[in-house]
Formats: sequence, C-alpha cells, structure tokens
Amino acid sequence: MGTRGDVALFIIMVTSWGINYPVLKIALNYTTPYALLFYRILFSFIFIYIIFRPKLHLKLSRHDIIPLFVLSLLDVVIWMELWFVAETTISASLTSILIYTYPIISTLMAIIFLGEHYNKYVFLGIGLGFAGILVIFSNSLSTGLKPGLIIALLGAVMWALGTMYYMKYHTKRDRETTNFYQFGFAIIPTLVIAVIANPDIKAFELSPLLIVLVLIMAIPGTAVAYYAFMHLNRKYGVSTISSFLFVVPALSVVFSFIILGEVPTILEIGGLLMVAAGIFFSAKGTKENGSGKKVHGRNSLS
Repeated sequence: MGTRGDVALFIIMVTSWGINYPVLKIALNYTTPYALLFYRILFSFIFIYIIFRPKLHLKLSRHDIIPLFVLSLLDVVIWMELWFVAETTISASLTSILIYTYPIISTLMAIIFLGEHYNKYVFLGIGLGFAGILVIFSNSLSTGLKPGLIIALLGAVMWALGTMYYMKYHTKRDRETTNFYQFGFAIIPTLVIAVIANPDIKAFELSPLLIVLVLIMAIPGTAVAYYAFMHLNRKYGVSTISSFLFVVPALSVVFSFIILGEVPTILEIGGLLMVAAGIFFSAKGTKENGSGKKVHGRNSLS
C-alpha cells in the first residue's frame, strides 16, 4: 500500500474487525447472543445508510427481493448467529481464528463450483489452512471437544457459501447497495429468532454499557471498517487486500489477551500461524475467473 493514508485505513479496518470478537465476549455478559445480534444488525444498518447514502441505489425490482433475501440469510443471519453462539462456549480469540478460515474454504469452493483459476500456491494455502484447523481441534480434544469449535467452523462454511452465492448472482450490483440490503433484510429474521429463543422481554433490555458495546461493533466494527475496505479494494484489488486478512484474527488474539486476559495455548498459536499462511497463499494463488471477479470479494462484515 503506497500512501500513509491507505496504510492508516488498513490499520483502522483490521483493528475494527479484530476488536469485534473481545467486545462481543463482553457484551454476552449482558444479554443473549440472539438479542445481541439483532441489535448489532439494526444499528449497523442505520450507520451503513448514514455513511454510504450518496452511493446507494435504493430502488429494487421484485426480481431483486428473493436473491437479496437469500444472500442476507447466508451472508449475515446464519453465519453471524453461528459466530455469536460459538463465542458463548469458546474464547473470543479461538472463535476469530476459526471464523477466518472462511477465505480458505471459499477458495476451495470457488475452484470446485465456480471454475476459479489457480496457480501452484493455492493448494499449499488450502492444505496449510486445514492443517491449522486440525491442530486447533487436536488441542481441544485433550480437554473435551467444545461445541463452539464446530459451531464456529460451520459459521466459516456458511460465510463461504454466502460468498459463493454473491459471486454467482450479485456481482452486477454495487457492493455498497448489496451490503446495505443484506443488513436490511436481516433485521426481521434476527428479531424473530431472538424472540423465539428468548421470549422474556428482559433479554432485549439495553443498559448504557451494552449500547456502547453494540455501537462499537456497529460503527467502527462494521460501517467504518467496510468504508475502509471498499476504498482499499478499489485502489489495490481484492486479492491484495484478502491476502492480508490473516491480520484480523491475529489482532483479535492480541486484543482478547489485553482486554479479556485470554491466553492462547501453543497449539492454538500454531493453528493460527497455519491458518494465516493458508489465507495468504490461497488469496495469492487464485486468479480471476471467467467473470473477471475474485472469490474473496468481501460482501459482508465481521
């Protein structure tokens, strides 16, 4: 990245995404994961509208509604529900490492389902990424396999599926508008899930501290970070930005240690390093497919 301003934007982006995980962990002390996700999506929707309003194309045809709703379910509702639930049983740092296997999984899916072209490094990246997952799971077997590990990995798979669906059906629409509608269509489903899971109205009470925590996830952790991502993506391309996404879980581990006192094990650190290398090589190893698009085009937010 050539300019100091772009470096600063990159730091803001990865820091904002990385801090979401320990902030979420704190917020879970005050409400349920289902109510918390509803509020995060609602607030994010509002601030995405404020920040991106001049770029949004708000007119929808009836043919757009179902594809955008399906994208919202895959790329926001389901994977974020899995992320939030996973973090109730495992550490914030471990959740972030497993969630950020999604670029590796999406690369493999793109090769299989979208005919993505690749070079000799891509399978090195995929192999390293899955080796990292095995290391993390083997570490957890010694103390008992926690359901959050599987739930977080399923979240990464759902995020990758959402990315595949986006690449297949939504590349003609600008990403700002697509992302805006993703969050808009997610409001009602997440509210319904929250009400079914927590019929007690007290689960939806917002204390001042909880409002602050949700705002951190919604403003810098979603809207501002995505603004930075879109600027950098236009200037440097998807593959360049995606190859450095490993910084997000690495920072999350650091923030989780500083904020929460979470100390990762040696095997968890080893797994993180393998996943980080996997992200780097899988992003560098893929080339443009026939549509001229890259699989790592990020259409959602962590």
